[in-house]
Amino acid sequence: MLNMKRAHLVLRPVRGLSPRWLLLLIIVASLALGLAARYLLRSSEREAASATPAPSTRSDAAAAPSLIALSAEALARGDIRIIAVARRPLPQELRVTGRVQINEDRAVRLGSPVEGRVTRVLVTVGDRVKAGQVVLALHSHELAAARSDYEKARAAVARAEKALAYAQAELERANRLLEAKAISRREQLRAAADLVAAQAEFEHARAELRRAEEFLHHLGARPEVSDEVLIRAPIEGVVLERRVTVGTVVTPSMDLLTIADLSTLWVIAEVPEPQAARVRPGQPVSISVAAFAEERFLGRVAHIGEVLDPQTRTVRVRCVVQNRRERLRPEMYATITITLGMTAPQLVIPREAVQEVGGESIVFVEVAPGRFEKRRVRLGLSATLPEGEFVEVTSGLRDGERIVARGSFWLKSELLKAVIQEEP
Repeated sequence: MLNMKRAHLVLRPVRGLSPRWLLLLIIVASLALGLAARYLLRSSEREAASATPAPSTRSDAAAAPSLIALSAEALARGDIRIIAVARRPLPQELRVTGRVQINEDRAVRLGSPVEGRVTRVLVTVGDRVKAGQVVLALHSHELAAARSDYEKARAAVARAEKALAYAQAELERANRLLEAKAISRREQLRAAADLVAAQAEFEHARAELRRAEEFLHHLGARPEVSDEVLIRAPIEGVVLERRVTVGTVVTPSMDLLTIADLSTLWVIAEVPEPQAARVRPGQPVSISVAAFAEERFLGRVAHIGEVLDPQTRTVRVRCVVQNRRERLRPEMYATITITLGMTAPQLVIPREAVQEVGGESIVFVEVAPGRFEKRRVRLGLSATLPEGEFVEVTSGLRDGERIVARGSFWLKSELLKAVIQEEP
């Protein structure tokens, strides 16, 4: 059984040692144990500190490696194209918004030359027509009157022709009789005057016939064939609007069809007042629309408006744009890039060569065959050239250095893959 009573420490003499020396020995041992424990504790802290990396070291480890090595097979698989950095001038550009419209210089609104009723409609909206193609036919009382005048003119020409032949024969007969002294000189002169009168009548009849024929052609009818007024397309193009059907009564003041040649279009740009002074007729433009975001349509500035819009404070600039494949459509919204001039030669690279890593613009520089260095660059102006989009490099590259153009995104993927593999 344990004795629960308070125990008293009693120093008993040890053989050969007095109680005083025993107490001193215990104190020295305690001090030694304390110093040893303190030494061991500091040693363990130093080991822990050496095993844990410093924050700056950890950040460096997390950063992407600067060199990437690829085999020839990997280069071929990534479809990598390497180019040399060079200097070239860049266009100074102004980018504004606008709207596509038909080229009114290449559009017509067809009407009727006479009053009448539509008997045939040969085209509809969206149809492509040729120049001279019949698009509408009308019945008109004016055509009947014109045809009657034509027939009268033909009969008058026939009568005048016979009268001319008779007068010619009479003059020849009078000349023979005058030589035979069978008639007087006066009768011969009367025959000659009759011939002159017959010739004048014949020319008048022919002029009336030509007038009647021209009026029939004006009505779109052929003198020998049609009983309808035929309306023909004056230009090649596309029917954009049709306002009549069979049976519609039309007058000369009505617009029946709208036909436009869509191979060229107008794009009306809204240029802000501060930039309008830099725009000049003839400057090249590039048009982009949402429906064909990757395609550019080329044209030029044709006219700069004389009046400022009081609400938007913009100037209307009319551009003529080529639309040979007719992909642009009237009333599309467009972004218009106007080339104002050219800069001095700058260090430029394709836009596709630039990638973004950690909020920084980088390119991949070839330092040896199959080895690429990640290089941070600072960018400036950008512009669209016939070869694609290019961007100015203000720092980070030198003339002649070889960089990855096509395939830089694949190298970025390899770079990020290496970062993931290094993380614990």
